Amino acid sequence: MLVLIGVLLTHSKLSVADIGQYESFLFWAGLASFFWLNGLIQGALPIAGAEEKTSGGKQKSPFLFTVFFVLLVFSTFIALVFTILYQVGLLSFLSGHAWYWFLLYVVFGIPANLIVYVYLLNDRPIGMLLYGFGIFGLQLMLILFALVSGEGVSTILKILALVALLQFLWLVRMVLRYSSIIFSVELARKLLVRSWPLILAALLSGSAQYIDGWLVTIRFDPAAFAIFRFGARELPVVVLIANAFSNAMLPKFGKPAGLASNLEEIRERSAKMMDWMFPLTALLMVLSPRIFPFIFNQAFAESASIFNIYLLLIIPRLIFPQTILNGIGRTKLISQASFYEIIINVGLSVLLSFPFGLEGIAMATVIAYLFEKCYLAYQLFRLDGISVAAYIDWKRHLLFSAGILTLFVLIETVIN
Repeated sequence: MLVLIGVLLTHSKLSVADIGQYESFLFWAGLASFFWLNGLIQGALPIAGAEEKTSGGKQKSPFLFTVFFVLLVFSTFIALVFTILYQVGLLSFLSGHAWYWFLLYVVFGIPANLIVYVYLLNDRPIGMLLYGFGIFGLQLMLILFALVSGEGVSTILKILALVALLQFLWLVRMVLRYSSIIFSVELARKLLVRSWPLILAALLSGSAQYIDGWLVTIRFDPAAFAIFRFGARELPVVVLIANAFSNAMLPKFGKPAGLASNLEEIRERSAKMMDWMFPLTALLMVLSPRIFPFIFNQAFAESASIFNIYLLLIIPRLIFPQTILNGIGRTKLISQASFYEIIINVGLSVLLSFPFGLEGIAMATVIAYLFEKCYLAYQLFRLDGISVAAYIDWKRHLLFSAGILTLFVLIETVIN
C-alpha cells in the first residue's frame, strides 16, 4: 500500500518537494522508533509464549497489557523529545498544524505495530490478513480521495495520523479481549532485561537506512531526498522471506535435532531461495530504468539507479551467519558487527557521495552490509569451526552473485 501511495503521489499535482515532506514525516517517525519497537517486540514474543504455557490458557495473562503500556510510555517519551527539539529549532521538516499531526502519529501509531503480533500469538492468520487489507486499504482510499479532491500534502499527513489513531483504538480493543488489565512490574522488568540487548542490536543493524537518509538531507535538497527515498528500496519479497526464514529457524536451535541438522536445513532452503530470488532480482534490474519513469514520472528516473544498487543487497541478504550466532547464543558478536557496519557505512557514504552523488551513498550501504556478513561468517568459523560451506551452497551463491554484479555493471555503464 505504501508503494501504491507513492505512485499516486508522483502522479498527483504535488511537487517533488511536497512528496519529500511526506517522506520526511514517515522517515522521522521510523527513525525515532524502529530500534526500541523491534527490540521490545522481539523480546516480548518468547516471554509471551512462556506466559501462555504457565497459565495453560485458562486465564488471561497481564503480559499483553504490560507490553502495550511499556510501548505507549516509550512512544510518549519520544514525542516529548521531538517537541523539545522542535521548540529549540533543531527540527524544521514540518511546521504549523502538520507538526501536531506528526506527534499524534508518533504517540499512537508506533504502539499500534503490536497488533499483528497479537494476531500471531493468538494464532489468527486470517484475522491478521483482513486487518492488513482493511486498515491499509482504508489509508490508500482516503489518500486517493484527497488527491482527487485537489488537497495538499497537509491533508495527506492528517490522514496518516487519523489512521494511526484508528489502529491504536483497534489495539486497545484487542488488549481488552486477550489480556487482563493489570500492569505487572515483574513482567515489565523481565521484558526490559531481555529486550535491551535486542534494542541495541536493532539500533546498530537497522540504522543504516536512516543514516543514509540523514546524509542525503545534509548534502542535498528536499527534491533529492524524495528521489533517494523512492529508489532506496530492496526487493520486498527478498527481505520479507529472508527475515521470516531466519526468525523461523531460531526456535529450532533449542530443540534436540542438533546443530548439524539446522545447518543443513539452512543450506538447503537458502539454496532454493537463490534459485528464484536472483533471477527475479535480475529481471527487475533490467526493467527498472523503464519502470521508474513510467510508474512514477520522469523526475524520478534517477531513482532507478539507486534501486538497482540496493538490489545488490540480495548478495549478503541470503547468507545467514547471524541466524546461527543468535541460535547458539553469541549475540554480542552481532552487535559488534553492526557497529562496524555503521562506521563503514557513514565513512564510505561521505567519501562516495562526492564523486557519485546519491548513488555513492547507496553503494556505501551495500559494501557495509556485505562486510557485516563476512565478519560474522569469519567469527563463526574462528570461534566454532563452522565454515560457510556448512550452511550456504557457496558455489551456487558465488555464481549468482557474479552474474548479478556483471548485469549491474552492464546496465549502469552501457544501457543507462
